[in-house]
Amino acid sequence: MESKLALFRGIWLIIPPTVLCLLDFGLTLYGQSGAYWSGSYQDVNELSPSFGYYLSIHPLAFLGAMVLWIAIFSAAIVLLPEMFAMAAAIAIVIGHMAGAASWLAFRFNNYQACNALFLVTSFVVVLAFKRGQTDDGTAAFKWHRTGLPDWVRWVVIAALIGLPVWWFLIPR
Repeated sequence: MESKLALFRGIWLIIPPTVLCLLDFGLTLYGQSGAYWSGSYQDVNELSPSFGYYLSIHPLAFLGAMVLWIAIFSAAIVLLPEMFAMAAAIAIVIGHMAGAASWLAFRFNNYQACNALFLVTSFVVVLAFKRGQTDDGTAAFKWHRTGLPDWVRWVVIAALIGLPVWWFLIPR
């Protein structure tokens, strides 16, 4: 029962980055031009070079990359110790909130929607983190139950971090 509760708490930490990711990606798709939706996929409007590339292939490639991204950060958040999981979740929330705000401000010219986004995001983060915190700061997933050595957990985490580092931190 304790491990199910810990995993459930870990899921709370995944909610804010997932919600902001979905909003950012939804606004990205909605903000594409008529030419893009007519099949001219090279007519992409996206700040992220990696996700702009997926958009230039096809909207379904972009959606596939989004699903992969959500799976990667969700797994990392569940496996990381709580402090690192919260830091990762906040970084992802801030990144996608900035992406969503840039669409709201510059494509849709809606300053008030940006302010509402900041307020709602703050509320969602506080609610989810209060629900997702543990008493001892451990990871949501109890790695020792796998029977694998602890170093394997850190190899898995490093592998999960590899693609996002390439996507977001290495300039192209």
